[in-house]
Amino acid sequence: MQIANGPDELLYSLIELRPGDARRRFRKSIFEDYPLRGPFGQCACAYCGKWNEKLTLDHIVPKSRGGPHFAKYNLVPSCKSCNLDKGAEPIFEWWRPQQFWTPHREEILTNWVYCNSFVSAHTSLQNVEAYAEDYGLYIPVQEKAPIIGGFLLEEACVA
Repeated sequence: MQIANGPDELLYSLIELRPGDARRRFRKSIFEDYPLRGPFGQCACAYCGKWNEKLTLDHIVPKSRGGPHFAKYNLVPSCKSCNLDKGAEPIFEWWRPQQFWTPHREEILTNWVYCNSFVSAHTSLQNVEAYAEDYGLYIPVQEKAPIIGGFLLEEACVA
């Protein structure tokens, strides 16, 4: 799947020709790319880890508090109960007191934010790996490189 940081990138690159299709594909990519998975490989809630119910997308920094609407780093899969319970509260003030909070899920979420932010788009992989090693962080690994226009992403970046 095409890696995009927002539906506009899918429109401008002509991957999708209609805005609704671009938004749909962008939202679907978040569910496909988020690293927390259930036992059968299905996406799980970023907060509580539930995987056996329908998930929604939650804004980590709520739009009402200035969070971007279509930014991949600000969107995570969430079960409806976590999404409604969190509301517009700051994430860690709401999440850490919850019984289902774990340091592992927090690490996955913070790495998701970093790996999908503007900063990571302009940082070499070696710098990211060194930073992660220094702080003992988890880096999500993508097993297959996405194919863009018939070329593997690594081949397209080298050219």
